[in-house]
Amino acid sequence: MLGASQISQWLLTRRGKRSPAWVPAAALAAVVVLAGARLITLSARDHAAELHHAAQATVAYQTHQIEVELQALMDRARYESHRAAGTLDNPSPPPWTAVPSRNAFWTAGAGGLLRTGDTDPTVSRALSDEWKAAPARAAGAIGLFGPVRYGSQWFVAAQVPVELPGAGSAADGGRAFAYVTLGELLLQAGLGRLTREGYDFEVYQYAQNSADPRIFLHSRANPLAEPVTAAIHPPDASASQAAPFLTLAIRPHAGWYPTAPLVADVVLLALLAWALALGAYDLSHNASRAKRALATVRGRLREVNARLTAEIEQHDALQRNLEHARYHDPSTGLPNRRCFMGQVDRALRDLHARRRQRLAIMLIEIDRFTLINDTLGHTAGDDLVLQVAQRFAQVLEPAEHTLARWSDNQCVALLYDVDSAEVRRIAAGLHDSRQRPIALRKHRVKVATRIGFTCIGRSLRRPEEALREADVALSVARGEPGLATVEYTPDMGGAAVSLVSLEADLYLALERGEFGLLFQPIFALPGARVAGFEALLRWYHPVEGMLTPGRFLAIADEAGVIVPVTRWIIQRVCRLIADWRASLSRDADFYISVNLSAAALRDPGLCEHVAQVLQSTGVPAGYLKFELAERALTENVSATRPLLARFRDMGIELMLDDFGSGYSSLSYLQLLPFDYVKIDRPFANRTGSERANNAITAAVLQMTSSLGLRAIAEVVETEAAVRSLEQLGCNFAQGYYFARPLDAAEALELVRGSPVPTTMVATAAVPTEPLPADRTAEQTVILEDTPTLVLPDTPTLVLEAQGDAADAIADEEGDRHGRPRG
Repeated sequence: MLGASQISQWLLTRRGKRSPAWVPAAALAAVVVLAGARLITLSARDHAAELHHAAQATVAYQTHQIEVELQALMDRARYESHRAAGTLDNPSPPPWTAVPSRNAFWTAGAGGLLRTGDTDPTVSRALSDEWKAAPARAAGAIGLFGPVRYGSQWFVAAQVPVELPGAGSAADGGRAFAYVTLGELLLQAGLGRLTREGYDFEVYQYAQNSADPRIFLHSRANPLAEPVTAAIHPPDASASQAAPFLTLAIRPHAGWYPTAPLVADVVLLALLAWALALGAYDLSHNASRAKRALATVRGRLREVNARLTAEIEQHDALQRNLEHARYHDPSTGLPNRRCFMGQVDRALRDLHARRRQRLAIMLIEIDRFTLINDTLGHTAGDDLVLQVAQRFAQVLEPAEHTLARWSDNQCVALLYDVDSAEVRRIAAGLHDSRQRPIALRKHRVKVATRIGFTCIGRSLRRPEEALREADVALSVARGEPGLATVEYTPDMGGAAVSLVSLEADLYLALERGEFGLLFQPIFALPGARVAGFEALLRWYHPVEGMLTPGRFLAIADEAGVIVPVTRWIIQRVCRLIADWRASLSRDADFYISVNLSAAALRDPGLCEHVAQVLQSTGVPAGYLKFELAERALTENVSATRPLLARFRDMGIELMLDDFGSGYSSLSYLQLLPFDYVKIDRPFANRTGSERANNAITAAVLQMTSSLGLRAIAEVVETEAAVRSLEQLGCNFAQGYYFARPLDAAEALELVRGSPVPTTMVATAAVPTEPLPADRTAEQTVILEDTPTLVLPDTPTLVLEAQGDAADAIADEEGDRHGRPRG
């Protein structure tokens, strides 16, 4: 048979000659068969070696177990010897008075059977006769003899001399025997596990003067071929006996070279050779066809290459467009946020490398963008930003700059080598550029802008810090209606951090019990009789001191804390009402109103909570009232209406708060079940034309009276305002003219009828709680005759006024666009 190297050499000699398709296949099959046969041979040898090693370990373990059982048999014989001598239970009994144990017997000195432990002494007699017939027995010898065949069984016996009291020698004392069948001994030694482990075995002994073994026990009829053997030595103290007592031989059932795995390997090799030969034949046969097809493919490939070149050019153009789209805004064509941040990062590196002297970032916000999107569509909003950005670019053109779109209604500009004064000049130019109306979808609109900017020094390292400073400055500009341009200062960053700290403390304020309530009295006109109180929330911050809701209420609303705080206020007010009713007379008439924010109205379990608190405290529903601001109703009137109806069904009266602070809607008074209308400061206290104020307030009071509502004038601070309200028929009033906000004890004394202490009266000169910034100590209710009242088609009351009213309307417009009031 050719070797693999010879076949390879033959294939080399055939290279270049055309040969039939079956030649490579046959050569490959021959190589595979030779290599596979070699591998199978080596694998069989390794497997046989592993089986030999495992068999040697098994036979060594098994012979040890058999030797242990033989030692136990010898120990039984010694025990019988002691019993026979009378030394086990009684040191000096009469000789031969004891009875042997089962499978044991004693013999006299002459070798005759003396006593047996079994009912049938035939086995003992046969073993005794076998011992007497043994040619090599010695008088004082101790050890095993056998196996001895009796009937169909083989027996193994252990014998020990017995020294009787007074006997002169061991020969006079006889012997004690203990015996067991060979099968039982091997079974106790666990020989059966060999069969379970896949081995055949033989137990045999070489007889004297015989080369053939004497087999006592085996697992198969035929002799074992090439077995692994181990000698079983007797536990005899004498070293004269060198020959083993028994020998154990084992061999795997399937032999050292199992036929089934070999056949499987050969079959697998044949299949593999056939498959490879078939594959080689098919490959050689198809090679010629592939060569013919290759020529055709080459022709087509040239055509494809031409098309591919054109497509690559198109792809490069598309890639350039995608790269431009990635870093530019699709609506305006300006660089987007990602591109701008990269520019800022490079500019900061240039600044630190002293290749630049100064940098500035301007964040420009366009007002009324959301309104235009909602009314004219989002494409109109993008068109607005495009036109405004074009005007901004014209203003910024003289300076080295980068203009980008930062968000929907914000643009951002990076200015190089400019100082603060020059930035302010450029900002003024940007504000002037938007003064001209913008043509938008057959409309001419004007927009307002706010600018926050920061001048960057070399201490800044990250672009995010620079943009954060500009954003903080813009936030300050939003909060100050009179400031269109704000430059960032370090204390602004501290204020922003303070807001974040307040938000973090809000989550723990309720748990720590830092919230408290004050109560603003509501008086009935005329007579100034106390009718009820409005609960005012205060936060007693451990660091900031007492904080009014203006400092933290918006943060609590955004953080989601306002709902549990509102539930706490309702529970606290109801418990306080219960305590007051217990200490007052039965005819005491008062109520406490609680303000509900828009977030509280979205609480799905609010109504159930109120009912549970009223039931647990035993407070009638008439003692509790809820105030709802117009801003809370504008978010979702349809969802709020069923909730308010449930409150009315419970007996809780409702107040419309801040009526007149913005675009007061008459539809709220018609659709929602209100009982009171609280007239806000633009109606009650206002400077300007007294005749106009008088007419406006009279109209509102007449309207509320026609609808069956009661009016409460808020922020009443002068005696003239009280007289005017009484003349106009206003039902109730509250303000610093009557009393400042009181704690619970002072409010209870006021309900009891005690006179109002002088410290409660908020004089015009010394208010006990700071007044809003747009009010002075000398403000007085001035009512005039000629208001400007415009009633549009929709049921919304639009009030145009001067002074404080215009400021309030502007503040309300700022709230609707997400800007905090000034």
